[in-house]
Amino acid sequence: MSNFDNDEKVFNIVLKNPFARQYDAILKILLPLNLPASAYLIYYLVNVLPSGHSSFFMVKTAWFSFVLLLSYFAVFYLQLKRQFVLSQDKLSLPAVYCLASGGRLTWHWKDLKRVVFSASQELIEIPDQLVLVFKEPSDEKEKNIYIDLRDLDHNDLKKLIYSITNSAPKAEFSPPIDQVAIKYPTASGLKQINFNDFTSLWDQEFSARFSPTLYVPLAAGSKLRNDSITIVELLACGGSAAIYAATDLLGEQIIVKEAVIPINSPTELREKALELFNREALLLSKLDHPKIAKVLDHFVENDHHFEVIEYIDGLDLRRFVKERGPQRAEFVLNWAEQIAEILDYLHTQEPPIIHRDLTPDNLVLKVDGRLVLIDFGAANAFVGTATGTMVGKQSYMPPEQIRGKAVPQSDIYALGGTCYFLLTGNDPTPLETAEVPEQNELAAILNPFLARCTALNLEDRYQSAKDALQTLRHLRLNLRSEASREP
Repeated sequence: MSNFDNDEKVFNIVLKNPFARQYDAILKILLPLNLPASAYLIYYLVNVLPSGHSSFFMVKTAWFSFVLLLSYFAVFYLQLKRQFVLSQDKLSLPAVYCLASGGRLTWHWKDLKRVVFSASQELIEIPDQLVLVFKEPSDEKEKNIYIDLRDLDHNDLKKLIYSITNSAPKAEFSPPIDQVAIKYPTASGLKQINFNDFTSLWDQEFSARFSPTLYVPLAAGSKLRNDSITIVELLACGGSAAIYAATDLLGEQIIVKEAVIPINSPTELREKALELFNREALLLSKLDHPKIAKVLDHFVENDHHFEVIEYIDGLDLRRFVKERGPQRAEFVLNWAEQIAEILDYLHTQEPPIIHRDLTPDNLVLKVDGRLVLIDFGAANAFVGTATGTMVGKQSYMPPEQIRGKAVPQSDIYALGGTCYFLLTGNDPTPLETAEVPEQNELAAILNPFLARCTALNLEDRYQSAKDALQTLRHLRLNLRSEASREP
């Protein structure tokens, strides 16, 4: 489990505690004992000790009360402080590492010399521990801090490694980081993780936290484009991008999307991102489809890149499902057909346009029942390219997109994931074939479609949006036929 602290700009990783239940039991046992122990200790210190009339038994009882209190607070502290706290210049260790680290729980990244993946026993072939080798600033001695990999969630381990590579770039990895492979037990068996790829979640959040200049969204009332655009309110913000509700000179509502490249991004990536942004924004401005929000303009001000997008009045599908719960199959198939029509239009452009971020958040349902695609993520792709990250939400991203090789079929994977969300109210499990539970009366009809959309291998997936569209129309026709036969 992990989270960012917005105010102090630190990153926390909570250590798994195999003895959590035992600690809780100890605390519950010690608490009722500590109450009389505390009362006796106060009585002894205030009344007995000053009078000089304490007996041997009273001294022993006072010491026992003190040890009991100390034990309680020690266990409580161990249970409470279970976090690795990673900031830009230092690492704070959980309390359980107090003895192993020589009583020092805070270390500076500049003193980290080596990071070693090793096996704790000779008979173990795969690394099961991480050794951080720090140099003592006072006497040049090295201090090894051993971290049992079983104590970390595999996602948190990746985040720890990412933090090291960013905050301690001179630290040597042994073996080299791109050669490390670790296996983690999961419900479906052993899962191997590598460190040569990082997904958007970690890259964007670290980029935002550790960038030399903190990205600050525009305030309400801010003016853009020679005062022709007025920012009304911030709708969403993440990483180095933001989305605003705004108005134009005529008072018409519009959406403005802002993207900023962190200034520590390599020049090559910045130039490539700028080229991508301009090319894609120009491409999108030429699109003309009733179910795609129009990109009205794109421009640059003070090195901040902006897109102006048509405002669509309605409710996005995520909020719709959150408020009204999982949807009936006939509604979902209707919406899926509309989405497939949009994808077919995009994928048959010259060159084909890949959305890369098709999710329930980016589809707005209007009052007339029509869906409109509202966000293309040209700005997301722009920032992602500049920071070397992937674009998209994990649950809706197929393997090839995570590797940075998105193809038109990647959007079909997201279509299947979106249908799964609409039917169940839950995001699909990342990198797994989506299927609704068998308890669903239409599972036998829906699951083959969902499975083919979200197949992990490209050859097993629908080859085009048109193929998926034909299947959806066939499913809707069968559903209507069955409904008409019912008494």
